Amino acid sequence: MEDPPPSPDEDPRLRIPAVLRLQPGDKSRGSSQDPHTPDHATTDFQAAAKAWGMALDLVLTTIGGLILGFAFDWWRGTTPWGAIIGLGLGFVTAFIRLIRASLRAEARAKAQREEAHKQRHQ
Repeated sequence: MEDPPPSPDEDPRLRIPAVLRLQPGDKSRGSSQDPHTPDHATTDFQAAAKAWGMALDLVLTTIGGLILGFAFDWWRGTTPWGAIIGLGLGFVTAFIRLIRASLRAEARAKAQREEAHKQRHQ
């Protein structure tokens, strides 16, 4: 004869994780009660602000290179080569800045994950 199936309270596969039991706007979200939610979690607004900042940096650096190229063209009379080279240099500089910012953010996130992991296992 087969054993009866375990009740939902006894079966760990059927338990609802704590993070899913929280209601939107619940004050305990991000507190020390939930070990999976870090206290330093960024809000959606902060993440959007960082993304907008990086996008504006990309656009403004590219436009800055173009403006410097136009200024060089006006000064030396090399139209359109200064603008073309300035646009290219601005674009390359913008991507270098974007990659560096991404690498810094990834290193910061990795350090925070390692610190949280170390604190959980002490």
